[in-house]
Amino acid sequence: MKKFLVLFLICAFTVSSVFASGQQENSSVTSSDKKLVIGFNNFLKGLYSLDILEKNFVTTCDALGVEPMVVNDEGKIENSITNVDNMIASGVDGIVILGLSDTVFPVIAQKCEEAGVYFAFYDHMPSQESLDRFKNYKYFAGIAATSDLATGENIGNFAAKAGLKEAVIVTGLTTDTTHLNRTNGFIKAFEAAGGKIVAEGYGNVSRGDALQMSDDLLTAHPDIDCIYGTNGDYAAATLESMSKHPQVNAKLFATDLDPDILTGLKDGKIEAANGAHWVNIDFSTALLVNALKGHKIISQDGSASILTVPVMILPNKYIDLYNSQWIEKSPYSNAEIQAMVGENVTEQVLQDMLTNYTIEKRLEAMVVDGRITQSQLDAAKAR
Repeated sequence: MKKFLVLFLICAFTVSSVFASGQQENSSVTSSDKKLVIGFNNFLKGLYSLDILEKNFVTTCDALGVEPMVVNDEGKIENSITNVDNMIASGVDGIVILGLSDTVFPVIAQKCEEAGVYFAFYDHMPSQESLDRFKNYKYFAGIAATSDLATGENIGNFAAKAGLKEAVIVTGLTTDTTHLNRTNGFIKAFEAAGGKIVAEGYGNVSRGDALQMSDDLLTAHPDIDCIYGTNGDYAAATLESMSKHPQVNAKLFATDLDPDILTGLKDGKIEAANGAHWVNIDFSTALLVNALKGHKIISQDGSASILTVPVMILPNKYIDLYNSQWIEKSPYSNAEIQAMVGENVTEQVLQDMLTNYTIEKRLEAMVVDGRITQSQLDAAKAR
């Protein structure tokens, strides 16, 4: 019995010592050698602008050596919350989340915080009130997103400078902060330049919804000279609807640069489009993985990083290269994505990458990487 007790105490001491040593060396989620599993919600599969974010998420996970878990919210805000519960219950190590309403952000954040699961938001920027609340959350890893208000202002200014005066807007749900802010930004810029918003077509989720909405708007307002679709699917549906209304002589503008929009730009059927911000998911995922690996990226005040992703208007001359390097591939190489994670990565490092995120600078980097040739770039610039 004495021998047994001695052996038991030795084993117990050894196990506890090894465990304590492991905890001291790395108190993060990655204290074991298991592969990190990262959850991700696609709000509505089949909506191109959301599917390409999912594509980039999977590409980023592959580059970083983590396992993606993708769920489909099926276009329902309540499913966003349910899916977060399900991902937490499944044992994911962290979650990158698309929140559509500022009433949803705090609910999701609280669930993750209480469960001890690191989380980051992507694409949609919460309100300042929500961001201030998240600063106190231990498991908030940060966010990389565009300013949707600035996105709308950007394209609204472009439309106003083209001399247009009367516009309708085909946009999303009033509870969707992305489309609400893009709409408000466009209105602000367009009206400030002397333009008038004749009607706002809220309530779209799918391309089919937008087709019906744009058809109704064009029927009711045939004399407009400007239309703004707040994402690629809404603009593409509006373009289709315009073919049924030859009496409408309006110029179409869009946010999001998906294949149908690129085709419309190339054919001259769409006046201009802005976006090129698919990379927000790359940076949000990098923020999350950094936190999971024990080196959370923080701001000067010690809170999780809030990264602003720039908005760009795509010049027609770069459409072919954009289609091949942004749509069919990722604008960042695996090596560049891997460089977003590590002990030497700071908020400034990531923000500098975003500051330098322009069509021209990315294409120049692709020449250096050998993804495209200098002659391809020169030919595009000459157009």
